[in-house]
Amino acid sequence: MELCPVCDTGDVDRPAAGLLVQWFANDGGHDMSRVQEGAHLLMEWTKECMAVHGWYWQETPSGQP
Repeated sequence: MELCPVCDTGDVDRPAAGLLVQWFANDGGHDMSRVQEGAHLLMEWTKECMAVHGWYWQETPSGQP
């Protein structure tokens, strides 16, 4: 997995990229019992990346399209 320079800084205030890479390095992508963990790490990384650009993730309340 190759990261962009922003994610590949090792910034302690932005740990999600490193945690996601570590999950893959520990064969998380091949272990079905770790799917939820991977989904959570991917979402946290997405939120961090969005925040760098001033964006944020907004949850849709249940019952709304």
